[in-house]
Amino acid sequence: MRKHPRRARVDPSHPCAWGTSDSNGMIGQHNKMRWKHDWRGNKIINLRVLVHEDELDKPQRQLGNLVLPADPPPIRYARPENYTIDETTQRMTSTGKMRLTMDGKVRIQSNVQN
Repeated sequence: MRKHPRRARVDPSHPCAWGTSDSNGMIGQHNKMRWKHDWRGNKIINLRVLVHEDELDKPQRQLGNLVLPADPPPIRYARPENYTIDETTQRMTSTGKMRLTMDGKVRIQSNVQN
């Protein structure tokens, strides 16, 4: 004879079925078991896993899809800003001197990348 499950209650005047949890196999009252739900896509669905109440998890939003808004409409005849005007032609040290190599040549001619 097997031991009485610790989650199951027996009431002779109101008998009720026992059920086995799909997640860990423990036996308990079947009428107190719940279906497990989780995010799939953009909605919460029933995973068809029957578990005891203390095994229920909150649905994890990270398992759902992230719906991104559409890109804004483009601007006609857009003019990009001329950033090369703002670039310096030589790199300077913190004291204001031009950076030179050990043989006296300019280390970097320009910050502007072509």
